[in-house]
Parts: sequence; C-alpha cells; structure tokens
Amino acid sequence: MHKILSILLAIAISCILACPTSAISLDAAQMVSELNLGSQEFLLLDATHNQVVLSKDADKVVKVASLSKIMTAIVILENRQLDDVVTITKPMISNLYDYVVIGLRVGQKVTVEDLLYALMLPSAGDAAQALAISTSGSIASFAEVMNQRTAELGLKNTHFSNPTGMDYDNYSTASDMAVILQEALNNPTFVQIFETSTWEMKSINKTAEKSYKPRAHIKGGKTGYTGQAGRCLASTATIEGVDYLLINLGADAKTSNHINDAEKLYAYIEEHFEHQTIIKKGVLAQTLQVKDSFQETTQLYTESEFSDLLPADLDHDKIEYIYEGMTTITRDITPGTKVGQYIAKYDGTELGRVDLYLRDEIFFLDYPTIACFIAGGAVIALIIACIIRALIRRH
Repeated sequence: MHKILSILLAIAISCILACPTSAISLDAAQMVSELNLGSQEFLLLDATHNQVVLSKDADKVVKVASLSKIMTAIVILENRQLDDVVTITKPMISNLYDYVVIGLRVGQKVTVEDLLYALMLPSAGDAAQALAISTSGSIASFAEVMNQRTAELGLKNTHFSNPTGMDYDNYSTASDMAVILQEALNNPTFVQIFETSTWEMKSINKTAEKSYKPRAHIKGGKTGYTGQAGRCLASTATIEGVDYLLINLGADAKTSNHINDAEKLYAYIEEHFEHQTIIKKGVLAQTLQVKDSFQETTQLYTESEFSDLLPADLDHDKIEYIYEGMTTITRDITPGTKVGQYIAKYDGTELGRVDLYLRDEIFFLDYPTIACFIAGGAVIALIIACIIRALIRRH
C-alpha cells in the first residue's frame, strides 16, 4: 500500500514543483539579496495548500550530507519495530573518521527507537550504520533499499550509497529532498522524532540532543554537513495555521547560515505575507446565452476556490475578475462540460484561475417535432374548416 501512496505523492509533488509561484509573490533573487541568505539552493513549500512559495536552483544536483538520513529513517520505520534490539558489532562503528557519532561500543544492545533518535537528533553516523547493517546485512544492501524507495517516489536526481550521508555517490536536489521529507512526515513516529530536541537513550544510558539550538519558527528539523555539501537543513514550521516545509542546501561551512536562513525565511513570511483566498466557491462567475431554447440564459458558479500566499497588505478592491470561455450554450454542450475559466488578476498579473462547468439541465427546442406539430395542427385546422363549410352549405 505504501508504494501506491508514495507514487501518488511523487506525482502530486512533481506537479506542484512544476507550477510557477505567483508573480507578485516571493522572488528568489530578491530574497537572497534582501535577507542576505547564505544557502545556495532551496525550496520553500506551503505544505497545507501544496504550493511552492519560493525556490532557487531547486533542481540542481548537489551533495546533501546527512539529509540522506531522512531516507534512512523512512526505510527503518517501514521495516523495523521500535522495540527491536540491535547488538552493536565492529562494522557498525567502523570507517566513520571525523563524522558525528553517539559513541556506540561493540557488544552494546540498543533499541531501534533509541538508534533512530541518535540518527536524527545529533545525526550519529554509528547509529545510521547500526540500523542499516542490522536491517539489511550490509551498508551496500541497505543503500539498495534506499534507492528502491527513491525510485518508488519517482525521483530521478537522487542516489544513495550509504545511510550516513557521506559524500561519495550520495546526491540529491532541494526539490527531491522536499518529496522525501514530505513522505517521511506521513509517518507520525518520524514527526515525533523530527520535532524532538532531547531524547534519553535508556537502553545505553546516553542522551541524544539536537544538533542546533531551538529557534522561534523552526518546528522540526534535520541538519547535514560535509565539506562538499556545505551546511544543509530540512525543516518545518507552522505560521498562522499554515504548514511549511523548507529544504536549504550549500550554506557556508564556516557559519550556521543554514539555520539562520530558515529562520529568516519563516520570519519574513510571518511578517509580510499571508495565505489569502482570491477566488471563493459559489460565486456567480458568468451568465451565458442559450441558443434554441425557451431558457434564454444559464449561470455559471465557481465550484472550487483558489488561494495563494500573498502580501498581507494586498488591496483586494484592485483584484479584477475575468471570464474566458464559451459565450453561447448550444444543444451539443451537455451538463458537466467545461465551458470556461474564472480568472483573478492584480494590476495585469494573473493571481489564479478556476474551471467553470455547465451544470444546468437545459431543454432545447426540437424543431422536427415542432414542425410536425405545426403541420399536424394545420391539417386538423383545414379538416375542421372543411367540416364547418360543409355544414354551412347543408343549411
């Protein structure tokens, strides 16, 4: 079942990422300059309404460091139980060099739950390898499962060679990582881990702590860093009831720009923008003429609404609503047919549009039948006239 849902999600997100943002909404180049952003690639998604708010080089293939661990967590949560116990072996803690570790030791028995928190909070490489090897037998076999899930999501620009995020043959894009994070957020356990700052690993008496300090807007997050990837962050926020998802990559390795960038973007959205309904459902959009019917006109009403993230001070009185489509309903147009679109524009810039459909059952004039009635009536009238004339002559 999860494969079917994953495919549907990938299709939906692919469509989302292909849609341009509103022309009067956020501009990536302007934001980079105005907010002094250090991230080289990013994608900000309004997850509540499935709309891209802002993106910069979101399809550029780059290293994503420990953001790879989000896919590691997906695979583990789909294949293991939280109370499973992993016995630590030497391969699980080997070849990690200068990467972050939680400090696992050979022979320790650790629950999958504790290892997941170590994986996601401090981004422990030894926890990642312990989960991978205990699940698939080897790093390579586990990477195959990661790539299989990537393929199920329909992602073409992502590949994993390990569960830790080490640079060699591990790469993705901001848009692909947005799909992966969206998939992970469908799992309540992942959400809980993603939004947790501190976790007591009771099975080995250690504390797993988030790799960054809490910020005002960042609700959940996963950091990543390597020399090639720079500083990366996958995060979420909720602003005025709207859920946002942000992937920002390639920030300067000497600073914490990845965290600062996310906070700046979320704060800017909160201060200057709000989600507004531009086209409401049930609005009379157009009245059309009807041909060949006693019903002279029919009315078209909007059946859906359109909303977007727009400047908070947008003057709604300046929004212009335009109808585009058929002007006359003829007998060959049946109920349920799309006949036009209702479009909202602001200062010449299109904000959004909704489709309009003919819903009225219209009864058109049947000319052959009418002709028969007329002809029949004429014959009857003639017969009656003849009868009356004959009666008159008799008298």
